[in-house]
Amino acid sequence: MRKATFLLAGIAIGFVLAKQIENNPEAKKTLGNAATKVKDFANAVSAGYKENEAKNSAPIKPAAKRTTTTKRSR
Repeated sequence: MRKATFLLAGIAIGFVLAKQIENNPEAKKTLGNAATKVKDFANAVSAGYKENEAKNSAPIKPAAKRTTTTKRSR
């Protein structure tokens, strides 16, 4: 029962905040800027992950065999 109360209170608070943001142009602008920054950050993380994944999944070249020319003395 307590969890349901918190859920309903959270929904009600969300509606109140959404209404206040809708009526305040400065809050809309700030929220839009924040959303843009979050998307930019998410895109940067995604690009870095894909770059690292491509680097790690590249086939590994076998090591070149070394030829040694040593003289044996008996």
